[in-house]
Amino acid sequence: MDSDIREEKSGKSFLVRKYIKSDIYFIVTRDLQAYYLDGSFKRLDEAFSQAIKYLNGDRVVVIDEFQRMPEKYWDGLAAAHPKGRLVLVGSSFRISGRVLDKRSPLLGLVLPLRFDIMKYSDTLSQVKDPLLSMVYRDPWTVNFVMGIHDLRDRAYQLFMVTKALIGEIFEEEERQLTNLYETVLLSLSEGEWNTSTISGVLTSRGFNVTPSTISSYLETLVNMGLVEKLPIYGERRRARWYYRISSPMISLMFYAEAKYNVSFTQEVGELPLGREIQFSVGELLAEKYNATFAYSPYEDIDVVLLKKDRPVIGYEVKIGEFSRADAERAIERIRRAGVPKAGLISLKERPNFNADEELGPEELVNYAEEVFNRSVPGHVH
Repeated sequence: MDSDIREEKSGKSFLVRKYIKSDIYFIVTRDLQAYYLDGSFKRLDEAFSQAIKYLNGDRVVVIDEFQRMPEKYWDGLAAAHPKGRLVLVGSSFRISGRVLDKRSPLLGLVLPLRFDIMKYSDTLSQVKDPLLSMVYRDPWTVNFVMGIHDLRDRAYQLFMVTKALIGEIFEEEERQLTNLYETVLLSLSEGEWNTSTISGVLTSRGFNVTPSTISSYLETLVNMGLVEKLPIYGERRRARWYYRISSPMISLMFYAEAKYNVSFTQEVGELPLGREIQFSVGELLAEKYNATFAYSPYEDIDVVLLKKDRPVIGYEVKIGEFSRADAERAIERIRRAGVPKAGLISLKERPNFNADEELGPEELVNYAEEVFNRSVPGHVH
């Protein structure tokens, strides 16, 4: 029985349906029924018996939202090993831990595979719009965001969706712990990343936490794929890692809640698009140059590329155009921080101020296409 677990809200069910030819596919519903793609329902015990029959017949079985299936069925799935192929699809954070626990009958029979959000190079190479490509890194947004203006026009609806998705991932956690994690994400969405600062925010809201416990919560969020940590560059650095929300959409919508209380007001002001795009662009450049993407919050450098832990080039990223004064200040700031080369990036048009590298939207798309083509052998653009 060739088995694996797929998790995270990243279009996983769509990908499984598209690329795995299954003989039986059903979704475990919240009221513990089995829903089939033809629109029919069966009792879960009937669907389980059918799944075992198919596995024993060396056929392919997909069980979606597997975290809802009671553990009493797991022994039966394990007993079918090594016959057939079983694909388990789950959204909850705890599902991998439970399945891979030393007491689990499925231990050693399944392999976990986490689905993160899409790479920026993948979306930009196809969509061509730098800002919209950033949003589409979360595949579910394609049906709801037609233009970047929708982030403000539909902020209330988008926040409620992202909050629900986060809640689904945490659905097996205790409610107090879920609230704690959500508060950590709200703090991160406002650009806070220092554990002492986040600890102070949570303490003021009634949580009993310390900087060390916040570090452990952040690491948990990193392991879940909801948060990423970037190395910090700079002589003045007082911390090793910069923590941020991995998904630009979740980050922006949680910012709308933290800053504007969008769930109540249903209205938002400006969103930090510039902050979010710099991280996606940094990821792209790191792929392009096979380097490590670091961030410099103390020296205020948007992107620093490292090779063998040494800086190679730093970039200032702007959504709009650079003025000459902006460009000169950015170049001076980067070089003063000990970075040998300085780059300027504008999503409006290519800068022209004699920096070591100057990129506009067309150049970014070209870089994305190059990275995409490298990662997909035999692809003809």
